[in-house]
Amino acid sequence: MPQGRLTTRASRRPNTHSALTRPEFESAVRAALRHYVRSDLLAENPLMRSRLLAKDAPGAPAPLALKTLLAETAEGLFANARDARFYRVLDLTYFNPAQKQEIVAQQLGLSFSTYRRHLATATDRLTGWLWQREQAAGQPQPPDPAIVVSRPRLSVVILPFLNLSGESSVDYLVDGIVDSLITDLSTWLPGSFVISRSTAFTYKGRSVPVRQVGAELGVRYVLEGSVLLDPDRVRVNVQLIDAETDKHLWAERFDKARSELLQVQDEIVARLSRSVGIQMVYSEAGRGPSKHDWDALDLAMRARALMSDIKRQQHAAAAIELFRQALVLNPDCVDAMVGLALARIYQVINLYRLDRRDTLLDEAEALISRSSELAPNQHGVLKARALLLRARGKFAEAILATEAMIARNPAEPTAYKEMGLNKLYLGATQEAVDWFRRADAVAPRDPERWTWLQGLGRALMQLGDAAGAVDALRQALDCNPAYLRGKAMLAAAEALTGDLATAREHLAEYAAAEPEMTVQRFAEQRSSVPPEAVSPTYRQENERILDGLRRAGMN
Repeated sequence: MPQGRLTTRASRRPNTHSALTRPEFESAVRAALRHYVRSDLLAENPLMRSRLLAKDAPGAPAPLALKTLLAETAEGLFANARDARFYRVLDLTYFNPAQKQEIVAQQLGLSFSTYRRHLATATDRLTGWLWQREQAAGQPQPPDPAIVVSRPRLSVVILPFLNLSGESSVDYLVDGIVDSLITDLSTWLPGSFVISRSTAFTYKGRSVPVRQVGAELGVRYVLEGSVLLDPDRVRVNVQLIDAETDKHLWAERFDKARSELLQVQDEIVARLSRSVGIQMVYSEAGRGPSKHDWDALDLAMRARALMSDIKRQQHAAAAIELFRQALVLNPDCVDAMVGLALARIYQVINLYRLDRRDTLLDEAEALISRSSELAPNQHGVLKARALLLRARGKFAEAILATEAMIARNPAEPTAYKEMGLNKLYLGATQEAVDWFRRADAVAPRDPERWTWLQGLGRALMQLGDAAGAVDALRQALDCNPAYLRGKAMLAAAEALTGDLATAREHLAEYAAAEPEMTVQRFAEQRSSVPPEAVSPTYRQENERILDGLRRAGMN
C-alpha cells in the first residue's frame, strides 16, 4: 500500500517512542487487534511508543492513528485477489467483529479449523510486515533522500515483469505472478524485507537503472523478469541483481505449457520464491562481517547458507558452531535456535551421526520448545517440529505438523518430501510417490533435491518398479555424490532390474567406506527412524530392497 496514505491520517506522539523487541512488538500487535474496538485499551498499547507511529504526521487521536495503521496496512497487504480471504478474516474478526469466531467462520463459508488457520496466517503476515516497517522506521535517514546508506539485510523489490507478448489482455497474468511472488517470498524467508506491491508497481512501464531503484527504495536486491505467452507455451525469464554493485547474481528460465495457466503460475511462483530466497541468503553470507563486526544475525545467516546445502556432514557441524556463537551473542535469536535444532535433526535423519541419537533429538526438542514460545508460527519452527516428530517415529503427528507447513507456505518442497516420507513409513507407498513427485515439480533444481529423489527411489523399489527406482536414485546421486547410503540403494535397484555388473560396481563403492556392512545391519542401523515405529506394510515392502542388496553381493 502507498505509505503516503498513512502519513495524512495518523498522529505523532512526540518524545514517547522507544525501541520494542520483536516479541514485545508482535505481542502488542496481537493485543491491538483484539482491542481494536476499545480506544481506551488501545491508548495503553505499547505500539503507542513504537517508531512506526512516531514517524507518522499529526492530525488524529492516538487510538485512531493505531486503528488506521492496522486496517490500512491489512487492506494493502492483502489487496490481491489471491489473499482477499485473509483480509476478510481479519475484517470480520477484529475490524468489524461478529460476536463469536464460530459465526465469522460461518459467514465466510469455512470450517472452523480452516478459519483459524487463515486467521493465524493473516495475523502473522500482518505482524511481520509491520515489524519490517518498524525496523525501517528506526534506520537513520541520510541527508539526501535519494540515497539510503543502511539497507536491511534480505531486502528486495520485485519489479513488475515485462509483458513481451504484445497482448494487454494478459497483463493480469504477468502482474499476478509478481503479486504472488511478493507475498510468497516474504513468507518463505523469515526476516526478509519485501517492498509492497503498490510501491513496486510505481516502476511499471519505466526504465530505471537498478542502482537507482535500490537507492530510492533502500533495498539490497532487485528481481526483474519478463513473460512471453504464445498460443501453446508460457515462458518466464527472471534475474536477481545486487542493487549496490549492479552484479547479476542468479537467473532462471521457465518454459511451461499454457494449457493450465493457474497451475503454471503457482508452480513458477513456488519455485521462484524458494530459489530467490536461497540466493539472497547465499549472497548475504558472502558479504563478510558488518561494520559492527560479527553479530548474531551475521552468524545465523552464514549458518543458514550452510544449511541450505547440507549435502555433507561437515556442513551441519560448521553450521552448528555458527548457530551456537549466535546464541552466545543473543540468547533469544529465534533463527539461531531453530537453525541449531534443524542441524541436530539433520545429523540424525541424514545419518551423519550414528551415536547419541536420543541426546541430539532431545537438544533439538528443547530448542524448538523455546523458539515456539517466542515465535510460535514461524515457518522454521513448524518445519523443525515436523522433522523432529518424523525422527521420533511419530508419523501420524508429523503429518499434521507437515500439513501446517504446507498451509503456511506451499512453496516449500521439503514439506512435500516430509509428507512423502511419513506416508512411506505408514505403508501408504503410492501416496508417498505422489508427494515426492510433487516436491520435484516445485523445485527441480533445489539443493535438497537429492533427499526427495532418494525417497522416491525407495518408494518405487518397494512398489516393485525397479527401473523407475534406478532412474530416481541415479538422479539423486548426481545431486549429491557424497551420499554413501544412496550408492547402496542404487545397487539394490540395479540388481533387481538384472543389471548385476553395474550393481556390484556401486556396491563396491559403498563397501569401500563401510566394509563390514551386512544386509541385517543395513536394515537395523541405517534407518533414519526407529525401526519398531514403521508399519507392517513398510517392513514387508522393504524386503524387496534387502533382496536387491543380497543380489548385488551384500552378505
